[in-house]
Amino acid sequence: MAKSAPEVPRELTPEAPLFETKADLTISGAFGRAGLRVGAERAYRYEETPLGFEVVDSWALGDLREPRVEDLVDACALVAKVGGVDVELLRATSARRRTLAAAEAKLRARIAEEEQPEGDDEPRACPKCSRPLPEDSDICLACLNRGQTLLRLFSFAKPYRARLLWGTALILGGTLLEVLPPYFTKLLVDDVLTEGNVAIFGWLIAALVVSRLLLSAVQVARGRNVAYLGSRVAIDIRTALFRKILQQSMSFFDRRNVGSIMSRVTNDTGALYDVLIDGVPITVNQGALLIGIPIAMLLMDWKLALLALLPIPAVLVTMHVFRRRMMRVWSRFYHSWARLSSTLNGILQGARVVKAFQGESREEGRFGRRVTDLAHTGYVAELGWSNLFPIVMFTMSLSGFIVWWAGGVAVLEGSLTIGKLTAFIGYVALLSQPLSMIQRIIDWTSRSLTAAERVFEVLDMPLEVEDAPDAVPAQDLRGSMKLVDVHFGYEPTREVLHGIDLEIGAGEMIGLVGHSGAGKTTLVQLLLRFYDPTQGRIEVDETDLRKIKLSDFRKHVGIVMQESYLFPGSIRDNIAYGRPEATAEEIIAAAKAANAHDFIVAFPDGYDTYVGERGQRMSGGERQRVAIARAILHDPRILILDEATSSVDTETERQIQAALERLVAGRTVIAIAHRLSTLRQADRLVVLEHGRVAEIGTHDDLMGRPNGIYAR
Repeated sequence: MAKSAPEVPRELTPEAPLFETKADLTISGAFGRAGLRVGAERAYRYEETPLGFEVVDSWALGDLREPRVEDLVDACALVAKVGGVDVELLRATSARRRTLAAAEAKLRARIAEEEQPEGDDEPRACPKCSRPLPEDSDICLACLNRGQTLLRLFSFAKPYRARLLWGTALILGGTLLEVLPPYFTKLLVDDVLTEGNVAIFGWLIAALVVSRLLLSAVQVARGRNVAYLGSRVAIDIRTALFRKILQQSMSFFDRRNVGSIMSRVTNDTGALYDVLIDGVPITVNQGALLIGIPIAMLLMDWKLALLALLPIPAVLVTMHVFRRRMMRVWSRFYHSWARLSSTLNGILQGARVVKAFQGESREEGRFGRRVTDLAHTGYVAELGWSNLFPIVMFTMSLSGFIVWWAGGVAVLEGSLTIGKLTAFIGYVALLSQPLSMIQRIIDWTSRSLTAAERVFEVLDMPLEVEDAPDAVPAQDLRGSMKLVDVHFGYEPTREVLHGIDLEIGAGEMIGLVGHSGAGKTTLVQLLLRFYDPTQGRIEVDETDLRKIKLSDFRKHVGIVMQESYLFPGSIRDNIAYGRPEATAEEIIAAAKAANAHDFIVAFPDGYDTYVGERGQRMSGGERQRVAIARAILHDPRILILDEATSSVDTETERQIQAALERLVAGRTVIAIAHRLSTLRQADRLVVLEHGRVAEIGTHDDLMGRPNGIYAR
């Protein structure tokens, strides 16, 4: 039994710790046990040495300022300022970033003499096996029940019960037809060739031909049925997965890159499709043969059958052990594929930056490493099969040797007919087919279960933002909003907003102002309910936003972002995205109100002009005015403007500003802005600093405070 690691002695530091954080990198950056203890007066960094645990540094709490977590190469560090100089308090691998983030929050609260927040001091681990959990998942692949996964995969076929029953009947009928020829061969040898019963000779030949014709017909029907059933189930799985992804909150997308999500929808569901079309029918058919052939052999001669089946358990045990290893290999394969998709997506999306900074060779090298990693994983899988296959084939051939030896002796002794021996040789040859297919069946099931687990992982994720059970519709929204003690952090241990209190009247225009990182965009995303506050509440028309049906609320909210996203398609489709049923007259009216009609009709295809990927075939000002037209046509009661004029020239800004004036009329508007032209229009300005409301007032009021944040 392995010796457990020694505990860190409590007497290591002169004062009792208020909290302690453990890490896995030493002060030199090497792997090792280390930690940070924070007492009432000082913080102590310790690590394990050959002589035991030792304190390697300490700092007075009064000297520590601005603690933060910095990301390093495959590592992270908890850093603070001491006398204006950055000092590293603790270092850990990237897997423990949440641990250091929790330590940062607690240390910050301790320095400010505030209440210590709750937080995870250890990396997330599986409660069953204690293995680390992936950053973007709460599912431990090592502890998943593969049997349940397989049953759940087949549960998608429930709507097609009639097809399943028909397929089962075809499989049973096909199995019966495949085991009949060796029996007919026995009758031909014993009754016709040996006994001279010529009367049944023609009938037996006809029976062999008819059984083969019927088997061919059954195989055709079975293939057609499986093709339909597999395609429908694959469509249902892919649709359900995509629906669940769309239902997820923005935090789901924050934790994952686009390439990884695309890999789930395409590669993983594609693997399921291949298995449902090819793997499942072959598995069921060969499984039926693996049961039916031994039964036929046992009915014919149970003693010889037992001898012939003697090597089979060894083959099955070997395959079972090998399957468990292959599950791990295919898990790495799909992970490598997701990383490849992520890398490719990032390079293609940033193609302009790659070319501008001559990064082609670097990106080619990075992509090459991903491709090599994927190819190596596939090579390991195929190498395993190439090593196993000859062993399995030799073990299966032992059945034939045993039948020839034991059956031959029985024929010589007169206790077994030549016909039975011939039938047994035929059955053994037939049995080699399902046994040789076991390796491919295991390959298919390994792929399908690994892919299914990745798909079900997303399908099982709880929705962080969803309708409350008692959610009410929002049909006649006035647009008043109220934030009460709103706290929020993208990570549980790193708060971005700290107790925001704010009231916004219906039809009022609020300008959000603050330095980069003050929390403006975060606040807007909470108002859009892309996220829910971790503490406090947001009210719309005096109703908690979480108790308003999300679909209804979003119908009354519009947004014009700093970099407006246009979908590949026509200008018409992009303007009508929020109201697909809008008429051509309504679309044109919205475009005119957004000062977009003139440049649209100047295009050869007018409103049918293709905008390109992300709208790249249009200028920034044109994209922005199309986005404004989209918002005008949507006709929201609450409008969010996120620096809508920050990236255009002066002339275009005037046109956009005129369009915005038409858009904001009579609506509740929350605008993130730095330009004076936008700020002057606001009824009130809300100045944010470090996630808190620092000042509220009109432009003139705030300018009248010479020492105020806004005035500075």
